[in-house]
Amino acid sequence: MKAVARAEESRVPWDPAAAVCAASRVAAGEAPGRLLKQNRHGRVVWVDRAGPRGEEVVVKSRYAKDVWDRARARVVGSPCQQHADVARQCEAAGVCVPTVLGVVDGPEGESHVVSTAVVGASPLADVAASLAPRRRLRLARVVGRFVASLHRAGIYAPDLKHENLLVADVASSPRIVLVDLDRARVLNGGLSRRRRIRNLVQLCWRLSWETTERERELLFRQYVSAMGETAASGVRLAQDVDRARRAKQRRLLRKRQRRGSRPTERPGISAMIICQNEARRIRPCLESVSWCDEIVVVDGGSTDGTVEICREFTPRVIENAWPGHRAQKQFALDQTRMPWVLNVDSDERVPAPLREEIEWILAHDGAGFDGFQVPRLVRYLGRWWWRGGWYPSRRLRLFRRERTEWGGVDPHEKAVVHGATAHIKEPLWHLSYEDVAHHLRSIDRLTEVAARAAPRRARWDRLYLRPPARFLRSWLLGRGFLEGFPGFFIALASAVYVHVKHVKADEEARLAERS
Repeated sequence: MKAVARAEESRVPWDPAAAVCAASRVAAGEAPGRLLKQNRHGRVVWVDRAGPRGEEVVVKSRYAKDVWDRARARVVGSPCQQHADVARQCEAAGVCVPTVLGVVDGPEGESHVVSTAVVGASPLADVAASLAPRRRLRLARVVGRFVASLHRAGIYAPDLKHENLLVADVASSPRIVLVDLDRARVLNGGLSRRRRIRNLVQLCWRLSWETTERERELLFRQYVSAMGETAASGVRLAQDVDRARRAKQRRLLRKRQRRGSRPTERPGISAMIICQNEARRIRPCLESVSWCDEIVVVDGGSTDGTVEICREFTPRVIENAWPGHRAQKQFALDQTRMPWVLNVDSDERVPAPLREEIEWILAHDGAGFDGFQVPRLVRYLGRWWWRGGWYPSRRLRLFRRERTEWGGVDPHEKAVVHGATAHIKEPLWHLSYEDVAHHLRSIDRLTEVAARAAPRRARWDRLYLRPPARFLRSWLLGRGFLEGFPGFFIALASAVYVHVKHVKADEEARLAERS
């Protein structure tokens, strides 16, 4: 693994070697601290502590999705190296960005960049909503000058949204810090008018909910002045930005109307978890659903301290002797009391983007639907599995309690919703296997449960055709071959699961016939 680190002036209190060590832990698959953000493009953001006094650093990771991403990284450099280059050019142009402390590149195309944390800063829209009117006017001038400095330097940030603009030193002299440089780049020929309008629409879209017309006008006037444009040119640009913003608003309203719902008072939601001897994995799961109005945990008879950990998060920990997957899920559903239920397993996590999407659904009381299929993203063998047939693997996890019952056959139980269902975009994290040995043990356990639930004599097609078909579906159709040997192993394990399941079912059927 190649590591590149650089130290800044004495104003940076962090130790670059410790910062690179934090990125190396992420590269090794260890979760160094708390998670900030993750998306389907393989971008993950962690907050870790490095240095002699435990100061915080931000570790941004980019994982190559296939061989094309790895080849591109070898030719033009890794995404995080490009991030570091843009950050240095932003600093040279006077644009405030987190200082890059180090970059770590892995052999499989993954890369990690370590930056200083922006301490004591808040998102731009949140600050604008909390300030008094006069101080908001001063903030509008600062924002206008900041965007102008960005565009004068030819720096294009496609994600110039309020979440990526932090305001520091609000009480004394506000300054704007751009924190998301994943897709930012420096254009030698300068920014086109279309890109400038897009940036300004992104900026004004969220701020228009928190600021007045006068404040937005002052922001734009300061921007035009700092860009050195004439008043007539500034008026035309303002009209174009306003026209684009209104068009975006109309598209959003039409989209919400098609969903057939309006914002309502948010109904309550219960998080439902069944577990047994999951002391090593249950705590992060409970932390990820702590925002729910109620957490119901049904324990099947743990002996490793799982119950004690669960009681730290909720008083509603119910012990029920293990009756099987389907019966235990139905029992847990009967214990919930809120109108909506989120079903989560102990080896799953609810990331922030999924929580935000669920909150939107609750605010619109389901938007005309009674259940939602949630995609699952598996973390295994040091990578996120977008390939290999494991994604999206949608499951009905969010539903109305009164319109749902449990069905399916162990171990593949499922929620059955009597009503309309829809798909959720953001994935649920599934940390299913700790290592290869755990994977093989799980195959043995699940095939045993499946065989006992449905014993039957195995036909020749189930033994000899279905396993190869499962292999080809995972390795070829699911593009597992793009993941190299890990993709081959996943496809082979899937085929072994199918074969062993039918062999064990045949064995159970023969034993039943003899008895």
